[in-house]
Amino acid sequence: MSSTMPKVSQNILKSFSALLCDREFIPFDEFVKWALYDPKIGYYQRPKKRVGKDINNDFYTSSTLGSIWGELIIESSITMLGKNIPSEFVFVEIAAEPQTSILQGLQHPFKSHQIIRLGDKIDIPEKAVVYSNEWLDAQPFKRFKYSKKQKCWVEIFVGLDNSKLVQIEGKPDPSESFLFPKISTDGYLIDWPTGSISSLHKLITQSQWNGIFMTFDYGLDINTLLNDRPEGTARAYRRHNLTNSLLTNVGDQDITCHLCWDSLKECLKKAGFEKINLTNQEAFLLENARAEIKKIFEKSTEGLNPKMLALRELIHPAHLGHGMQALSAARFK
Repeated sequence: MSSTMPKVSQNILKSFSALLCDREFIPFDEFVKWALYDPKIGYYQRPKKRVGKDINNDFYTSSTLGSIWGELIIESSITMLGKNIPSEFVFVEIAAEPQTSILQGLQHPFKSHQIIRLGDKIDIPEKAVVYSNEWLDAQPFKRFKYSKKQKCWVEIFVGLDNSKLVQIEGKPDPSESFLFPKISTDGYLIDWPTGSISSLHKLITQSQWNGIFMTFDYGLDINTLLNDRPEGTARAYRRHNLTNSLLTNVGDQDITCHLCWDSLKECLKKAGFEKINLTNQEAFLLENARAEIKKIFEKSTEGLNPKMLALRELIHPAHLGHGMQALSAARFK
C-alpha cells in the first residue's frame, strides 16, 4: 500500500534517485534528512530567510522577537548557574540561523560566546551553558502505522512511482525496537523522533562537560504520542501555512514532528544531569528571568513599548507562552 503525491521537479527527482541508488525505498528518517539537509536541495541549505513574520518567511519563534529574548536567556542562565561564576562558562548557542545570534549586540557575563551553525562540529567546552531553540525538532524522525490486518506496526518508507514520491508500508528494521502498544487503532500513526534523541545523546555524552543545558521546543509525553495523536505529529511549514503533506515542496518547506520529552529526560538522567525540569516557556521565564521581566514592566508604565509587546508574546498562554516548552538540566562535578 502506498500514498502518492504530485510529480516532483527534475532536479528533485535526480537527487532522490541518486539517494535511492539501487534501493526500492528508504526509511522515512532518511527522507527527512535528505529533504532538510541535502547539500544541493535541502531546505536548511538554501540561502533564504526562513524565520520571521514576513509573508515570505516560513515560521517564527522566540528569537524572532528581538534582543529581549537574549536578555531573558542571559538572566535565566545566571539564575540556573546558582553559586557558579558565569565568567567561567562559555555560552554555546546551537543551530543559530545564518548571520544571527540571540546575544547579538548584548553585553553578557560569560567567558565567551560560541555559535554552532549548520554543518559546524559540535565541540562543547569543559564548562558551558548550552542553549538551543527549535533545534531538536528539526532532526529526522521515523514514521510507523498500526495495521489491523497484519496485527502489528508497519514502518513507513519513501520511494518513487512514476516520478512521484510515495509512502510505502513495510516491515520495520528488526535491529531496532520501540516500546509501542501491542494493539492500537487501525491506521494510527506514530512519528517517532529518533533524530532528536540521538542528537541530544551525542551532545551530552561526547565529552563530560559541566554546566547548564536548556532547550525550547514543541513536544509531548510518551503516553500522548502513543495513544492520543492518531494522525501523528509530523507537519510541514511553508510561508506560515501548516500542512501534513510531507512529500510536497521538497526543499522548500520545513518538516518537523513533536519531541518525546520522556525520552529526552531519560537521556539527560543517564548522562548524569540533575535538576531536570520540563515546563512551559511562560513558567520557565517567570521562574528564572524574574528580575529582567520586572525591569521591562517598570519601564512600560506609560504604555506598551516594543519590549513589553514582545514579552507578552513570549509568555502569553495564547502565543508562545504555553505552546513552546522548556527543558533544562544541570551537571556539575
